[in-house]
Amino acid sequence: MVAFPPIERSFITSPKCIGLKPVPSPVGFSLVTSHVYTQTLFFFENVHHVPDFMNPSRIKNALEKTIEVYYPFAGRLIKKENGRYDIGNFDKGVLFEVVDTADDFQHWKRHNFSYLIVPYEEMLSIKSYTGRDCPLYGMKLTFTKDGSCALAYSVHHKLADGVFLSRFISYMCAISRGEKPDPEDYFMYTDGMRKPVKPLHGVNHNNLYPHCPPGQAPMLTIKPVPSRKLIFCFDKEHLTQFKTEAFSDLEEPDIKVSLFNFLAAFLHKAVTKARQNPPDSCSDLLCVVAQHHCHPDKKMINYVGNYILPIPISNTVQQVLDKSICQIAKEVSIACKSVTIPYMESLEYYFNTSNNVESIVSPISRLGYGAAGLTDWSRFRENYDFGYGHFVRMRSFVESSPIPLITIMPSEKSTIELVLQLDVYSIERLLQDRDFVKHVKCIH
Repeated sequence: MVAFPPIERSFITSPKCIGLKPVPSPVGFSLVTSHVYTQTLFFFENVHHVPDFMNPSRIKNALEKTIEVYYPFAGRLIKKENGRYDIGNFDKGVLFEVVDTADDFQHWKRHNFSYLIVPYEEMLSIKSYTGRDCPLYGMKLTFTKDGSCALAYSVHHKLADGVFLSRFISYMCAISRGEKPDPEDYFMYTDGMRKPVKPLHGVNHNNLYPHCPPGQAPMLTIKPVPSRKLIFCFDKEHLTQFKTEAFSDLEEPDIKVSLFNFLAAFLHKAVTKARQNPPDSCSDLLCVVAQHHCHPDKKMINYVGNYILPIPISNTVQQVLDKSICQIAKEVSIACKSVTIPYMESLEYYFNTSNNVESIVSPISRLGYGAAGLTDWSRFRENYDFGYGHFVRMRSFVESSPIPLITIMPSEKSTIELVLQLDVYSIERLLQDRDFVKHVKCIH
């Protein structure tokens, strides 16, 4: 990307935010979330060559009005004791940037917005958390030479997960379209508004999230290596037929296994084979499960914070290779269904009542070299039209990851699209695996 100096770089807040007192940062899962940003990019095509397409002033105005409702986004983290935080300094605002480039949007589109073609790192608003003055939220509009653009969102993970971010963006888009969102549909549902969470009798969360005194936490067994990101597209009809045939061969019903779980198992088995790790080494699959939509309290769709849980499915390399795709798919299904609302709230209670959450070791840090992560972004289906038309593609971005990442994107009518981030040697071997590639529609 041929980058130019920003046309605009400013910090946006609302007059209503100035002078507000600090509020507690979200608790529960947010307490054990790292200082990382969720990076999401949307691509908008200027099909009709409108001169003021995705007008920055209009979007900036919508952002300011959105901050009036979702004011914690404008603040900064204030460290307290024992791993707790407040959010304050709301006058400092969110980061808003506009950049022009000489890049060709149609070239990006022809390559399905491939990570090999699009300069994603240059388009991020906030790359990493650098300290207490770092914004919790940022937006960056990158315009190409034909007037189309990419819009990148960066949100600190302690503040919100992907579900709440999607609500924030949806509200802002409605304002930009000139609508007046119903306060009953869009509001901040905070920890203080929820019913008190309770522990589950007989459940010991210390097994999955143990407390370790300072200096006694287990050494990381993950070895970060250079990686590549590729986009794999699967035809839904072909994948459905493949799933039916796989279960038919085993004479086992597949009713309780979703297409996504089957795809996750297929990818996990193929990636494990491609990595060629020792047979007795770790090959866990870490599935990130979100339960906003399943909660009996329907207001949880607007919950500020994180309502997700990474659940590890433990296997060795040899076990993954020996098991059928169907067996692994069932394990994924069983593990995800085990994450019930009472279990999640019991785990929240465990975090909330811990004397020092900084001493809690998460499953991610304990995973051995060989594990893989799976996240499902297919629910990003809100209305993200700023008044100029729906986005043509959505992409996630993780600059570096200690484990391979499989991210399922919002799918088209006939296609399921996912992003695979894997070390460079293994991904080359994966591309040579005929048993894998024959089920892939296209790769970018």
